[in-house]
Amino acid sequence: MTRDELIEAIEMAEQRFALIRPRIEADAEQPLPTGTWRVRDALSHLAARANPVPTVLRRLADMDSGTPAAPRLPIDDINAEQVNERQDLSITEILDEIQAGHRATLEAIPDDATLVRMLPSANGGESSAAEMIARIGIGHEQNHLNDVLAALRA
Repeated sequence: MTRDELIEAIEMAEQRFALIRPRIEADAEQPLPTGTWRVRDALSHLAARANPVPTVLRRLADMDSGTPAAPRLPIDDINAEQVNERQDLSITEILDEIQAGHRATLEAIPDDATLVRMLPSANGGESSAAEMIARIGIGHEQNHLNDVLAALRA
């Protein structure tokens, strides 16, 4: 995936997000079809992760320096913290944070030479930096937005 392809994918995701934003604002308290989250909880989680570029660049730097990855908290703890940090924000503020994250991602995308660098994936394989940015950024977001849309249709 090239820089231009990554930019195009982010712009397409942003267009989808902008189209469904009014529906989200109208019914943010709707529960998701599975789990315990509401629409606003899923979006709080997405807001916290809206710009994946720093995470990927940090992983590249750690790999270059031989620094082992820091131990991670259990994912449920991380997710709960992301939701709790935004509990006092309005849904509009949460949605604005997501869109600001999209813009920050577009501004922070590194050059193609960096994007083709390979990193170990959580599943034991490898991914290019571009693939990782796409997967943990907009790919992850689109999966949650599918759940959000399912909740809003209910």
